[in-house]
Amino acid sequence: MTLRRKLSARTNEAVAWRVAEHLDPVRRELDERIGRLEEDFGRRLGELERRIAEVERESSWSANELARIAPQVSAFETRLEQQAHPEVFTGGLADLPEARHLVDGIRQEHARVRTRLALVSAYEERLRRLEARLLASTPAD
Repeated sequence: MTLRRKLSARTNEAVAWRVAEHLDPVRRELDERIGRLEEDFGRRLGELERRIAEVERESSWSANELARIAPQVSAFETRLEQQAHPEVFTGGLADLPEARHLVDGIRQEHARVRTRLALVSAYEERLRRLEARLLASTPAD
């Protein structure tokens, strides 16, 4: 090797050493920052995955419930539309008293059914209270 090449190599080594001397602290600081960022991103990613899993469960449940009640809602909408535009049957004036009599009979029967249901409900509530009292007074085995 010639003197010029030796000198060039030594100069290059000295410059590289001086540059490395200044860059090593910067590299360490960057490595520390990268480590902290990776930890932070890992933590955030874990939290997001957990939250997404919850959203997926809720979404699945909601989709299931929607599929379950969709036919019922459709039937209800159909009935509501029929109520909004009722079919009107026309008859002669002679049929009007009979129709009113039938409607009154239906109303009376509905009132009787409501009364019976109220009595049954009160009876069931009384039975529930008696059962609760009996369970409370029974000694534990």
